[in-house]
Amino acid sequence: MIKVLIVDDHEMVRLGISTYLGVQDDLEVVDQAVNGREGVEKALALRPDAILMDLVMPEMDGIEATKTILKAWPQAKIIILTSFIDDEKVYPAIEAGAASYILKTSTAEEIANTIRKTTAGQSVLEPEVTNKMMNRMTHQAETKLYEDLTNREREVLGSVSYTHLTLPTICSV
Repeated sequence: MIKVLIVDDHEMVRLGISTYLGVQDDLEVVDQAVNGREGVEKALALRPDAILMDLVMPEMDGIEATKTILKAWPQAKIIILTSFIDDEKVYPAIEAGAASYILKTSTAEEIANTIRKTTAGQSVLEPEVTNKMMNRMTHQAETKLYEDLTNREREVLGSVSYTHLTLPTICSV
């Protein structure tokens, strides 16, 4: 039985997810929390197999709660379940150590399957999040190629690039 803690400030979200997960043979909601601070307390006391974590909540947001839980209990499996897909939420949540990131527009079955996959050691990312992460990593890799070079190394590289680009023109004359 996979034990789940739901951390969300919206009662209807907690109730809906809890009701659906309650009819699953392999999932059990062990408790609910209405904000990040309460989520941290319950997560550390109950040690559930998975924590469904909202991002925007009173008292302590989901990013800070995720960091706090993982600092005290690095094995925790935290699944961000939110309606936010903007960079200011996605990157900090992943950097905080969230194992998975899905949207509240997911179906109940998708949420249940994300819990199963995450507790089995897989990360589940909303396709839009995957695209954001890939674009960011590609951009960082391109930027990093040049940041470690000295000014002189950059000049030489510029000359090589320039020579390489103009060589066919010289050869064709």
